[in-house]
Amino acid sequence: MLDFAAGRGRNTRALRDAGLRVVSVADGVAESATPLGGITDRFAAALSTHGLLHGTQSIVSDKVISIAQHLEPGGLLFATFASARDARFGKGERVGAWTFAPTEGDERGIAHAYFGRGRLRAMLAPHVTIESMEERCVDDVVGAWAHPESPLRGAVHWFVIASAPASR
Repeated sequence: MLDFAAGRGRNTRALRDAGLRVVSVADGVAESATPLGGITDRFAAALSTHGLLHGTQSIVSDKVISIAQHLEPGGLLFATFASARDARFGKGERVGAWTFAPTEGDERGIAHAYFGRGRLRAMLAPHVTIESMEERCVDDVVGAWAHPESPLRGAVHWFVIASAPASR
């Protein structure tokens, strides 16, 4: 199992406690140009709760490609992406098309790539098969623990389950 942008390690610990072998990629490494450089393993599954929210759409796409290349045939990707219906979309400093960085709060200066349904499908489809894609308000899911300085209000994310091609 790959835990991409593992944050404080909560998911890594829970997955290991469940008996899974987990390779954890730290947030800083996940933000680098080669986030999976040096990792040769193939994974039955990958999880990214926040590592695919940050950067431009091009950067997020590059990360998806890298993760998909490390999945076993049929391996699953469980990932979260920012929705263009998020209240923060279009606010802050424009970094690129569909990408904005807050100018205040605990994520000040961090670029967020937002996706509409069609855009997200188009970005994922060449690399993985989308099994499910649900858009949800995450104010209560993310909670104050992730955003202590300014709790989320009107945050909307895509929850995606996708699979790698059965053959490569």
